[in-house]
Amino acid sequence: MKVRVLDRRGWRLEVRPESEEDLWVLRNTLRPGDLVTGRTLRDVAVKGSESKRRKPVTVTMRVKYVEFQPFTGRLRIYGVIVEGPEEYGLKGKHHAMTVSPGQAIIVEREGGWSRRVVERLESSGPRGRAVVAAVDYDEYAIAVVALHGYRIVAEGSTSLPGKDDPARDQALSHYVDALARLIVETASREGARVVVVAGPGPLKEEVASKVRLQASTLKVYTDSTSMGGTAGIGEALRRPLIREALREYSLVEAEAWLEEAMKVAAREPERVAFGVNAVLEAARLGATAKVLVADELLYSIEDSIREAVDEALAEAERRRAEILIVPAESPIGEKLKPLGGVIAILRFPLPSRGSG
Repeated sequence: MKVRVLDRRGWRLEVRPESEEDLWVLRNTLRPGDLVTGRTLRDVAVKGSESKRRKPVTVTMRVKYVEFQPFTGRLRIYGVIVEGPEEYGLKGKHHAMTVSPGQAIIVEREGGWSRRVVERLESSGPRGRAVVAAVDYDEYAIAVVALHGYRIVAEGSTSLPGKDDPARDQALSHYVDALARLIVETASREGARVVVVAGPGPLKEEVASKVRLQASTLKVYTDSTSMGGTAGIGEALRRPLIREALREYSLVEAEAWLEEAMKVAAREPERVAFGVNAVLEAARLGATAKVLVADELLYSIEDSIREAVDEALAEAERRRAEILIVPAESPIGEKLKPLGGVIAILRFPLPSRGSG
């Protein structure tokens, strides 16, 4: 993402996201109360007429909520207009601004942007995507993995002839060819550089070999899972090899963090904080080493929750803790919900902490 500081105090930044990954980072940077200035479309009244016309206007909005739409290349910023063309009477009106890659906006925060936030924006960039396939002799699934999560793009089942049937070898060859072709087509369409083929038995090796023949520029890994299909995808994303192959993707890293937190909690329960209140207390004491939070908490309709999460992340960031924000609707986000939506692995034990 391109970032330019516009004033000496560091309150105003011009940012130009260049990829969907940049939009996701921007989504997790903006907070309620921040100001955003940009070009947008708005229905405005036509002078001397009761009709309205959709026109491009430049407005400044006070942010209320930010919504990221995965795999669409759009970020929607909701807020109230505080500055705009006077002739249209837009001040005080609610508005939703859509931001796409290549579109510059100005963001402003009272008190300025911390150096770490600016560095995070500057270091953001397209990290590519990966294709993960979980294949078996009776079912398969293919997923696209990106910074902000993953989605299943294809799944299905097959019915191969029995092992003693002379038609089995030809049917199996057609199945392998079709799977490899689908994986390569998906990688090409999504701009993926890495492919992981997982599953039980030797089928994954056959499919991976075909993928390498069809697309020699792809980096292809294989790993073992107990099954194919969508369940195999979930299992594959938890495998150490997958984490290594996709280590730049926050989704996979978040899965590793959650597993680490559960292991630490089993051994030393006082070194893990669950829930907003416990994580905030730990952050205030400088105890947080890693914080994993579902994005919906950043924009909670309850002021107390939103403010507590914002303070906890600010304190954790100030003490140089690592922070990962994941989509609430993602598989890892769903796992966080019963844990209070946020957990922290602590640098040192903190006994007698509440949760909430």
